[in-house]
Amino acid sequence: MTVHTRHTISVLIPIGLVLLVASNLMAFGSKEKTPEEQAAESRKQAISKYNDGVKHMETACRIGIKGDSLYAYNYRATSDAKAKKEFEKAADNFREAIALDPKLPEAYNNLGYSYRKLGRLEESLSAYAKAIVLDNNFAQAREYRGETYLALGDLAKAQEEQAFLTQLKSPYADTLAKSIEVFQLEKFAKPGK
Repeated sequence: MTVHTRHTISVLIPIGLVLLVASNLMAFGSKEKTPEEQAAESRKQAISKYNDGVKHMETACRIGIKGDSLYAYNYRATSDAKAKKEFEKAADNFREAIALDPKLPEAYNNLGYSYRKLGRLEESLSAYAKAIVLDNNFAQAREYRGETYLALGDLAKAQEEQAFLTQLKSPYADTLAKSIEVFQLEKFAKPGK
């Protein structure tokens, strides 16, 4: 009888262990996230990537301002190699943020800015256009797009953006107006351009 009891206990322990492991797997491993939970997690990750991009962009601006800007309204690409590397990192982060949450207009806006500072002007315009599709009155994206038009030499389109911003009563209208003024002064100073 004693032998039989030991055998029963040794059989019950493995069965109990299997049942415990199986119930834990069902409780923890099989719980799928709802679409809302998945969207919230993607949004959280997108915002984290976006914030990383902003840090790189700010670093690039601090580096680039030393060599690039003789005035506050510099619509040109950066010439500083270290700043370019930071803008590349920022662009990577913004693209990752957009992949996680394609409805994040700020990420498109800052991607456009990073592209502009890298001299990738057509890509810059494309990114601003996507930001503006998501938010038609996104004043900063419109101002930055106007700056990109200036970098492309398209004064008329920059003035259209400035007029739109004036209609919105946005302070970005004044910023773009000053960039337009600098652009026109440079054109006047160098009539061959």
